[in-house]
Amino acid sequence: MFHRLIGFLSLTMLTACTLAAPERSTTLADGEIFLQAPAGYCVDMVASRPSRDFAVLAPCNVMGVVTDAPDVVGLVTVQAGAADSGAIALDEIALRDFLITDTGNALLSQTGNAASINVLSTQAFSDQVMVHFADNGPPPVAGLQNEEWRAFRSVGGRLVTVGVRGASAAPLQDGPGASLLKLVLAGVRSTETPDS
Repeated sequence: MFHRLIGFLSLTMLTACTLAAPERSTTLADGEIFLQAPAGYCVDMVASRPSRDFAVLAPCNVMGVVTDAPDVVGLVTVQAGAADSGAIALDEIALRDFLITDTGNALLSQTGNAASINVLSTQAFSDQVMVHFADNGPPPVAGLQNEEWRAFRSVGGRLVTVGVRGASAAPLQDGPGASLLKLVLAGVRSTETPDS
């Protein structure tokens, strides 16, 4: 059943000849942001675009690594913003309040349609905002569930956005989805300052 989730990985530009070996970590933003995948997850170096500050994490066992599946199975995206973009997350209450407006809902939507978004819960603390929402529009990748757990966090002055979804055939529930999001956030840090 889990392999249905990874059917979408075929769209990650897999080539018949060579595949990039999965890694457990990567850097974004010209090396300013370090990303360590949670246990059981690897960076999909084919789907990721480090030069565009974008990374995809998936269970290592679906990328050819001989290992057990992680406790929580999902697909994770990580995007680092431009320098100084993290200032928006420094007022986490204002950012949280923005995300529940129509304009904020449009930002959360894959298609920009605020009407497709139903915000289920939000949290704001320590220069970060987490939002759990359902997007009734098409998912970013076919085969993913319509619920997403997304975090916005300031890391080294950059806004880092992390998104987590499960498969439509094996959807994540609120507890596991939020837990995976927090595990990913724990592995994101600035290489410029030791405690970012």
